[in-house]
Parts: sequence; C-alpha cells; structure tokens
Amino acid sequence: MGRSALTQSEMPSTGEGTEHMKKGKNLARIAVTAGLTMAMTLGGVALPATAAFAATTGNVTIQKNANNNADETTTLGYQIFTGDVVDSGTSKTVSNIKWASDEVESVVVTQITALDGSYKGTSAQDAADYLSTHLPAEGSSGTSTIIESNKLYSNIANALRADTKLTPTKLAAGTASSLSAGYWLFLTDATSTANTDSESKVDQVGSAPIYAVVGDGDLTVSPKSTLPTVNKEVKNDAVGSDWGKVADSQVGQDLQYRLTGTVADAIPSYDTYYYKFTDTLSAGLTADKSSVAVTVVTNGTTYTVASDSYSTTLVTNSDNTSTLGVEFNDLKTIKDSKDPTATIPVNGSSKVYVTYNAKLDTSKAYKVASERNDNSVKLTYSNNPGTDSKGDSTPSTVGDYTFKLKMDKVDSSDGSKTLKGAKFTIQATGADEVADEGAGTQYVQKDGTLGSDPYEFTTTTDANGYASIYVSGLDVGKYTVVETQAPSGYNTVAKFDFEIRATYDNTGTITKVEASSSNGNAADASTDKTGLVTVTVKDKAGMGLPLTGQAGVTATWIAGGIVLAIGVTHLVRSRREGGSEE
Repeated sequence: MGRSALTQSEMPSTGEGTEHMKKGKNLARIAVTAGLTMAMTLGGVALPATAAFAATTGNVTIQKNANNNADETTTLGYQIFTGDVVDSGTSKTVSNIKWASDEVESVVVTQITALDGSYKGTSAQDAADYLSTHLPAEGSSGTSTIIESNKLYSNIANALRADTKLTPTKLAAGTASSLSAGYWLFLTDATSTANTDSESKVDQVGSAPIYAVVGDGDLTVSPKSTLPTVNKEVKNDAVGSDWGKVADSQVGQDLQYRLTGTVADAIPSYDTYYYKFTDTLSAGLTADKSSVAVTVVTNGTTYTVASDSYSTTLVTNSDNTSTLGVEFNDLKTIKDSKDPTATIPVNGSSKVYVTYNAKLDTSKAYKVASERNDNSVKLTYSNNPGTDSKGDSTPSTVGDYTFKLKMDKVDSSDGSKTLKGAKFTIQATGADEVADEGAGTQYVQKDGTLGSDPYEFTTTTDANGYASIYVSGLDVGKYTVVETQAPSGYNTVAKFDFEIRATYDNTGTITKVEASSSNGNAADASTDKTGLVTVTVKDKAGMGLPLTGQAGVTATWIAGGIVLAIGVTHLVRSRREGGSEE
C-alpha cells in the first residue's frame, strides 16, 4: 500500500475540524496550513493496522455563524475523492484514495491541465499528489484560509459548481449530516443567498470554498466569510460636534453625511466584487449629487477613489423621497485618483467611505419640531464567491430635526388681548451654523432660511384669534428679536433673546425641546409636546401725558388780547390827531 495511506498533516483542507478542535481553533484559520498539506501528498507510509479500522462515513455539521444569517443558507457538498479515514484525535489518516466519480475526475483534471499543460497524471493518487504540491501560497490573500479567485482551487470549485451533471449533497446549517468518507468541497448554494425581485437576502454571505476531510468522527465546518456592514452618520453643526446619528439644522443649510461600508474578508475568493450604497432621503431632504466623494482606508492608508471607478445617481421617487446611489461594479479594480493607473488595495480590513451634502429644502414638505427627517442607507454586495449572487445589509438610519416658531403679540396687562400689526426682525445671533461657520450677521427670512438682510415679520390674526407670526426651519441656538414697529397705541418692547434647546437619546430620537427668554418682562418662551416653540411678546399700551394749568393759560391769552387791542386803538387815535394838527 505504499501510496495509499495519508495522515491529516498531508491531506489538503481549507476549513475543517473535529469536536476536540472546536475550542480555541476557528476552522477557517487552520484551513490551508492544517489541511492542504494533509491529503494531497498521498504518499505517506502505509499503516495497515490503522487502515483496518478506517471509517467509511462521518458526520458533518455546518456551523451557524452568529455574525450573519448563515443559518438561513444552504451548503452544497461535492465529494472529490473517496477513501478510508481514521481519526486519531490529533490527525486523520486517509487510505485507498479514489475519484468520487468519473465526472468529478474530468472536472478536476481539466482544471489542472488548463493551468499546467505538463500534467500527465492518470489516477486519483496522481491528482492528489499534484494538488498537494500546488497549495495556495501562504499569505497570498492576506489570510491563508481564503482561496483566491482565478487560482487552481477556486477554479476547481467554480467548475464543480457549474457542472449540471453533478448532484451535490445539500446541508442545512446546524444539522449533522452523514457523508461518505473522503475529501470534500463545501460551497454555499447561490439560490439561498441571491436577492430576487420578491425577496431581499439581508445580512447573508456565502462562504469562500472549503476543502475538508470527512470520516471517523464529527466534523464541524465553519463558514469562511465575515459579513459586510454599513453605517450612516451625520455631522451636526454645533461647535465641536463629531459624526453621530442625529443633527439639527436651519432649513436650507447644508449638512454633511458619511456612509461607512465594510468588506467581507473572503473578497479574494471573488472574481469581481459588486458593491453599492443606496441612500434614501426623506421627502424634505435634497442631496447634492456633485458633492459625493469616496475614500478607502486599507491597512491604515487612505486612498481617494477616482470618480470613474464608480457611478452616482440621484432620482426622485413617486412618494417624493429621493434615492442617492453610489455603485461600484467591481470594488477589486477601483483606481487611485492621484495615480489613475494604480489599483487601490481592498481586503477584509478595508473600509469604504462615501461623503456628501444634503439639506432640508424650502420647496419640499420637510418635518418640523419633534418629527424627524430620516435618511437611511443600505449596502448591496456580492455575497457568494463564484456566483453572481448579491445580498443586502441591514439599513442604517440618521435623522435631522428643525424647529417651528410661533410668536404671539399680547397686551402686557391683559394676555388675552392680542395685538396685530406689530413688526419684528429676528437675528440668528447664536444658532449653531452661525457660531460654527462665522457667517456674520444673519437674519431669519420668511421661509426660515438665513440671510444678511433683515426681514420684517408682521403679526396677523390666525385661525385661533391670536395675533402671531409663524416661521419654520429654525436650528437650535439663540435668536435676538427687535420690534421695529409696535401696534397702534402701544410702545415697542426692548430687544430680547430667546433660545431653543434639544436633547436626543443614543438612537437619535428627540426626547426634549426647551425654550427660554432673556427678558421675562418683554417675552415668555415655551414649548408644547409637539416641540413647537412659542414666544409671547408683551407690549405696554401708550398713555396720554397730563396737562396742568389749562384755565390760567386761557385767561392769560384773553387778558393779553385786551391789552393788545387797547394799545392798537391808542396808536391809531394818536396818528389821526397828529394828522389833524398838520
């Protein structure tokens, strides 16, 4: 039996384990080093005594992966070689190596000769020997457990999957299956991972190809791939704010958004790696497509992605929401903007960042007060090596709040008496964006935006009989109110400030809206359960000035008139008499 028995250290494997190996060893980590040198040398010393007790079957369990919905996928098993297997507890010994079928032999030999025309093997033993001397290069994919695409082992896996003459064994995650002893290939069934028109496969990812020895003992196969994820953040405009899940803003103000996507560590197994961010903005938000920028961070180095490595789309949906798409047909071939001939390295540790600007649009029906303007992104990615299968991530959502002001004008001594016709200007003296951007003097305009010229608001009687002004789209912060014209018969109030404050929980949901006034004699500020900010301005009525001595003044004027009349009469008489004498 000189070339018929092997030990586990000689049998090629890319992901296998026994019960005693479960603790402390991830099967994916021992895939190449413990396996691919295990069955392919097949020239081990014959062990007839051991072989006499060799097993012809073994139990295999596909491990559930807590990091994704792998338990919802189906694994396909393809037997390449049959053999007798003995598990000593630390290694497996395989003897009597044969092809599992003529069709499998044809597929495997075709792939070997396609890469090496000098191959002259005629038996399963010859093929096993060849495979054992052409293992994936240690560290060639960044991790020795991942089979790279367009190499011998991935080509064999893809060819076996594509062969319709073969009927693979289907294995459900978490359930033990009894398989014939020998050398097996395990792949994830594309029909259980691919999105369809009627169903989205969320948080599912197929494994890189796994080669393993089955027989004499329980084998647990651990799927080899991490789950890509996406996270969305918004940068609030308050001074010192960082990226987070919530912001508040002035209507019309640009806000910065950041999308962060991770990559499956099995990316070397993919021929091409599709990757797309689909960002849905609520009806009140408008994205600036031209502001999109993409960077990739790999092994601590940041690369700016050339714009022709991806496509950007922006469409308006029938429900007035809009969708921003940033799509990579192949993330493995993206180029560096600084050197368009250089391909950016992407591996399982890489992160893809997309940044862009968006704003609450005055022409749209944005939400105000305690209602949030949501903005949600999902990631669609290749999720099964050797197939066209694509799946989606769990969406990530952020929110933007803006606030509505109601300013009432009342008599200071009778709050039920409302006063229309008052005029005000509202300056944003401490709103977040003003403090952060150093925008200079900014006034609230009729539509809630900010401008450099003052806008005069005039109180009018609303449907509830209040003399009020309404303006939506205010950011949190401080505002200064100047009454430029009081109602007829009233005095203008002194200039005063009011402030809007908001508190959010760690999910980005608003928990409290508060308002205050700097001068309680001039105005009160409050909020209701909807988050509406109400400022009540209190004007004092004008009053007539007291006039004293009216009768005495009249008498004086009368007396003065009599004296004047006497004087005039005397002067006329004197002139007449003088004329007569002449």
